[in-house]
Amino acid sequence: GCTNISKKSGVCITHGAKMKVCSSEGCTTTAVKGGVCIRHGAKKKLCSSEGCTNLAKCGGVCVRHGAKVKKCSSEGCPNKVVRGGVCNRHGAKPKL
Repeated sequence: GCTNISKKSGVCITHGAKMKVCSSEGCTTTAVKGGVCIRHGAKKKLCSSEGCTNLAKCGGVCVRHGAKVKKCSSEGCPNKVVRGGVCNRHGAKPKL
């Protein structure tokens, strides 16, 4: 089977996933929001904490200002969860 990471609808680009391209003339970057890439106007959500320029992760704030990040459920592991409650080291498999 294919070992590429899926991009859309459980399919990799090689096997038919269609990624939308930025609608700005001459740009070949993948569209993020509203049909355009970040360079051409797709907005990044920034942390709502005053003076912070980090990207918001959850609830409108970054990790530093209170966004919760799930930890691996394997005993004593400090890594972040990737899939199924575990990190890559403890068995999180990319969607194929």
